[in-house]
Amino acid sequence: MKRYFSVWLLSSFVSLTSAQTKPNNNYAFIRIDGKVNHEMRGYWKSIGNGYILDATGDSVLLYSYTTNFCYKEKNDYAEGLLNGQARFKRVNDTISILPTDYGDKTSHLQIKNDYVQINSLPEGTISFSQMTQLGSQTLFDLFVETMQENYAFSKERNMNWKAIHEEYGRKVTQKTTTAELFRIIGDIVTITKDHHTKIISEAGQTLQYKGTKSGDIVAESFKEQSSVKNLNDYINTFFTTNYKNISDSLLHGNGKKVANGKIEWGSLNSSVGYISIYSFTDFAPEGFSRKQQIDSIYIAMEQIIGALANKDVLVLDISFNFGGYDAAFLQIAGFFTDKPTLAYTSQVYNNGRFYDESKVYIYPAGKMQYTKPVYLLMTDISRSAAEGFAMAMKALPQVKLVGTNTMGIQSGMLGKSIGNFYSTSSNQRLLDPHGNFYETTGITPDIQLPVISTGNIFRGHKEAVRTIVDMIGKQ
Repeated sequence: MKRYFSVWLLSSFVSLTSAQTKPNNNYAFIRIDGKVNHEMRGYWKSIGNGYILDATGDSVLLYSYTTNFCYKEKNDYAEGLLNGQARFKRVNDTISILPTDYGDKTSHLQIKNDYVQINSLPEGTISFSQMTQLGSQTLFDLFVETMQENYAFSKERNMNWKAIHEEYGRKVTQKTTTAELFRIIGDIVTITKDHHTKIISEAGQTLQYKGTKSGDIVAESFKEQSSVKNLNDYINTFFTTNYKNISDSLLHGNGKKVANGKIEWGSLNSSVGYISIYSFTDFAPEGFSRKQQIDSIYIAMEQIIGALANKDVLVLDISFNFGGYDAAFLQIAGFFTDKPTLAYTSQVYNNGRFYDESKVYIYPAGKMQYTKPVYLLMTDISRSAAEGFAMAMKALPQVKLVGTNTMGIQSGMLGKSIGNFYSTSSNQRLLDPHGNFYETTGITPDIQLPVISTGNIFRGHKEAVRTIVDMIGKQ
């Protein structure tokens, strides 16, 4: 998929950024003039997430804790946000933090994290360096305890942490090497069958579960042919062929790519418009901030909705969308509602219970919103933020979900240092307005429609889109 970025989009950043950076009256910046805001000073323990903030100096420091451990985190990204653009609101001994600055949309496009004030760091708190020097057995204990206390879907994923500690713990001694410990922890994260649960080595090697239904279908198709010798090459052919089908067959070469090539749109016929969203990240070239990416989406979607406003129906397509971040899909969803609409409630898990974080609403965006019928096409390739988008769109009355179940990994990824490794896990549950969540199962479409099937992997997607157009015509 080629990347396109229009000159007009780059030139629009300056004016749009200045128009959208009005201060959010409810949230103040954590740091002002190189110092921590006096209202923020102190120690703060997260509600869920297993973090502690030390805001007693000129910078905010991040710690992780479990029942038996507390240590300085090595997370330059999170600390960079806290000390750079994060905002907070304090009510008595509780603060709510919004990690990313989106100007006057800061509180609309992300989930807040809540913390309660504590008197000090726990007794026995150690530095990051001291934590990395713990023996293999202790680091293994730390990993299992971190997962047991923070992993939200042990029941759904059949993860008995006591049994896992006993079984895999027998393989770990104080003589276990770093490489061996990495493989043992890798075996554990793999049996979760959760793509968001990973272990990453200091060198950047990642171990995680990678299986998908669509992946199995493509692999089976690979075995039944002989012209392509390498599976990875065959997978690349699968994606490039389907992207080409969208551009050349569905849109007849008349489509347009915007937002760094992540959105492709055009007409399927005189009454049906089409928007394919390939990702919910990288909407601007490398080096641009997330806020600038959101501005890019805003400009692109205003153009698209304006051009397709006369269409009777729109087909939105996230069939090949691997995810991204919440602000992107919430911004896009805002072009399909003319009133604030509850999308879902975010909860975080810690030590046996869930805590409400935020009620997430879709807020109207742009000069006009498209409120006529919309069909959203999805597959099990649609994952993570793509599933958040599907859940948000499902809350809108004019939207029908079509295709197959999404992957079922909606949770954000909770990051924790384990020695010199970095782990991520799913500790967030998203509840729709009826109290349902779709982790592990994926979001079920309103209309079941095969998209990727054995023997038809190179044509199935475009035929699915044409089937939707036929359904629209009959209605």
